Amino acid sequence: MAGEGGTSSDEARQRVREARAVAADRLRDTPWEVNAHVPGTWLRSPGIRLPPTSTASLDRALERGGITMRGYDRVLRTAWTIADLDGAGTPSPDHVGRALFLRRGIT
Repeated sequence: MAGEGGTSSDEARQRVREARAVAADRLRDTPWEVNAHVPGTWLRSPGIRLPPTSTASLDRALERGGITMRGYDRVLRTAWTIADLDGAGTPSPDHVGRALFLRRGIT
């Protein structure tokens, strides 16, 4: 059972199940079922690419050399997962920033 204001294991498990279902639904017409399996080239393609306002912090990190292109793609996958956990349709600048922080502590 969770402490005051915390999340129980059952609640966390349910949130993960729901997020995975959202991802599977979004990816239903692709060969992938989870965000972790989606290649970066697809995430950066015109149909799914996030707007520059959402990726500005990530783009700056790439330009500064703080992250590689491979890392960029990993951050995008993580941002999609965070958005799915939050129940958002697409990652916001906050989701991308949180994913970037988780990746390397870059804000």
